[in-house]
Amino acid sequence: MNRMFPFVTHTCNPLGGGPCPFSCSYCWATNLKNRYKYKKYQGPWRIYEKELKTYKHGDFPFPFDMIDIGSPNIPDEIIITLMAWIAKQPCEMLLLTKNPAFYRENQDIMPHNAWLGATIETDNNITLKFSKAPEPWRRLTEMQYVADNMPANKTFVSIEPIMGFSPDFERELMKIRPHAVAVGYDNYNNQLPEPNLAATEALIKELETFTTVYRKTIRESRLSQQFRINPDPASAADELEIAKSGNTASPAQREAEKEKKKNV
Repeated sequence: MNRMFPFVTHTCNPLGGGPCPFSCSYCWATNLKNRYKYKKYQGPWRIYEKELKTYKHGDFPFPFDMIDIGSPNIPDEIIITLMAWIAKQPCEMLLLTKNPAFYRENQDIMPHNAWLGATIETDNNITLKFSKAPEPWRRLTEMQYVADNMPANKTFVSIEPIMGFSPDFERELMKIRPHAVAVGYDNYNNQLPEPNLAATEALIKELETFTTVYRKTIRESRLSQQFRINPDPASAADELEIAKSGNTASPAQREAEKEKKKNV
């Protein structure tokens, strides 16, 4: 079973309903649910009591891997019940959301044995081309609030699928003081604006100076793979800027577009 992160021992989904309001075009869980039309993830939000299991010391479950627990339309009474269930566990558990304002809004009931995680693919608003989730800068700001105001909880960041980022990304992540970070490229050929491999490796190297990094799928960007981009530093920097802009055209296509404009 693919459990997403190597430290996770179990996954479970005691919460049903949907759809997710963030509609990320690259979300594997959404695409899986749409493909198989799982009734569990349709209709009003509801708890599946039989899935509220009791785990053991040493377990590390990741509940809600098929939904975003930070979805703002989940009723408060459901959140209260689920957080109380986590608080009773004898082990740590992972929460992960693209709406980490959820942690601040529910600070009074947030269980101390929960790792509070956020998916932050980049510090660039290119995500808005593919998702209705809060902007990356909002997610960074909210996770920095967690680090400063909720010291009983460990923080976690998933940079997956990674997209083109600015030189400030590492500094903003450092402010979160994450217990761990996972970094990985898209696994499903979603044609995302990816950074080149050199930029990602440099980011990982910086992250490893202050946290544990779990390397997921690490490869050259699909743009570089497909069009054999010259790997010299100047070209790599140019391609990173292009990726950050959200332009996924090939070098040949971009050159053709330039020529077309010249002839207009």
